[in-house]
Amino acid sequence: MGVVGMNLLHIDQKKGNPASLDGRLTVYAFVDVEPSEIASSNHPLISMVHNGLLVAQGNYREQTSFKDFLKSELGESVEDGLEAFLEKLDGLEGALDPDKLREKLKNIDDLKDFIPTPAKIVPFHSEADILQQDGDIFCIGKFENLANANLGINSFPIFYQARYRELEVHMIRNEIDLLVSQIEKVEFSGEHYLNPGVNIEQKIVKDYIPILMYARRDKNSFEITSKKLRKFMQGYKFSADIDSIISVIEKPDRLLPQHYKLIELYIQKITEVCKENYSQVDALNREISEIENRLKTD
Repeated sequence: MGVVGMNLLHIDQKKGNPASLDGRLTVYAFVDVEPSEIASSNHPLISMVHNGLLVAQGNYREQTSFKDFLKSELGESVEDGLEAFLEKLDGLEGALDPDKLREKLKNIDDLKDFIPTPAKIVPFHSEADILQQDGDIFCIGKFENLANANLGINSFPIFYQARYRELEVHMIRNEIDLLVSQIEKVEFSGEHYLNPGVNIEQKIVKDYIPILMYARRDKNSFEITSKKLRKFMQGYKFSADIDSIISVIEKPDRLLPQHYKLIELYIQKITEVCKENYSQVDALNREISEIENRLKTD
């Protein structure tokens, strides 16, 4: 049934494994446009056709959002582009209410899952050149109408990235399940941070933090690992430090360098508390407070 459906749509995967998408896409169509028509037409779509080929490429490995695409293609972030735009407005800035524009920009992250990452039209002079590209390559057939070819070339990447993201979700879930199954195999009843020979810092960094990171979007796995970490550190006098590590990993939509630094500092603090090195603990507390205050104001 799947093959019949693909044949009906005239889609042919020329390179790659449909069960394991690469994330880098090249999609092309043959367009029946006469050379004389290309020379005489002023239509913008005509200039995109090279030797009867209309080609688009998308990199959904490195670009996970529309903002990533703009950063890659324009060399600047959306925020930087908006700031430059507002600077050029001079007297018109007040009329356009830049604060509202900035507020809308901050809210774009709420919509990022609903805005597809674009593909870009790329000139190729032969099918052989196209087939040399890395990643997945699809041909969507031949078109007599250039507008229809353009529609197909621009719509196919949206479906492709949807499938690629879905495969990513399954892959991450499988990795989480594997990590959780491994940690659940360990006998935790006798494992405690006060046990002789236990390297607290190494244990937290290697056995707990990676799984918490992986399980950020899987509530059940995250709760299981959080309970294991709290049980391992049961009796530790500053239990809020454990809660803070878990919260820093769980709450943000996107982990920033400051979040990773906070996790590192809290683990260092736990180690120094266990060594009763309180002068170092005070220094770590000050550094932790500085980063937390910075995150609140950003």
